[in-house]
Parts: sequence; C-alpha cells; structure tokens
Amino acid sequence: MLAMSDSPHREAIEQLEALGLSAYAARTFVGLVKLENGTAKTVSETVDVPRTRVYDAVEELTELGLVTVEETTPKRFRSVPAETACDLFEREYMEQISELRESLDALE
Repeated sequence: MLAMSDSPHREAIEQLEALGLSAYAARTFVGLVKLENGTAKTVSETVDVPRTRVYDAVEELTELGLVTVEETTPKRFRSVPAETACDLFEREYMEQISELRESLDALE
C-alpha cells in the first residue's frame, strides 16, 4: 500500500483536491498513475480507498477524462499520463479565468 505520508503522494493528492477532485478520486488517480492500470481491488489495496468507493471515484475521474475503463471481468481502470492530466486541468482553469475576466469586464 502507498504510504499516504510519502511526500510526493501526499502532495499530489493535496493538489488534486485543490483542483476540485474529491478525496477518494484524488487518491484513486494517484494510485492508478502509480500502478498504470488496475482493478477496484488492486487500487483499493494500493491507496487505502474502500473498494466500493473506487467505483465512485473512477466515475468522477472518467467524466473528467482522467481515467478509462476496460469492460473486462473484473473491470480494469487506466489513468491518462500525468502530463495529459496536467494539460486537462490547465486548459479547464484557463477557460474559467477567461470567463471570469469577461464577466468582470462586463461589470465595468
């Protein structure tokens, strides 16, 4: 199991939460980046997320384009590369900043 006290893991989880991911989604994503792919059981054992919550986290991550699901038995989950994830977050926040700027400009 990843020791959540390990600085790189803890820092990555904290940053993902700051970007809006739930705690379980952040931990699940970090586990999948480490594993490259895995089942709910392997993810659960790796990052200490209850197995049933891994499915919820994967759904959240899939909606954001951060994880893909292989429809095997059992289902396997794969994270996008870390660089791709960072690019997705950067694009999302740049769009939000642009919309904020337009809204604030309209007030003047």
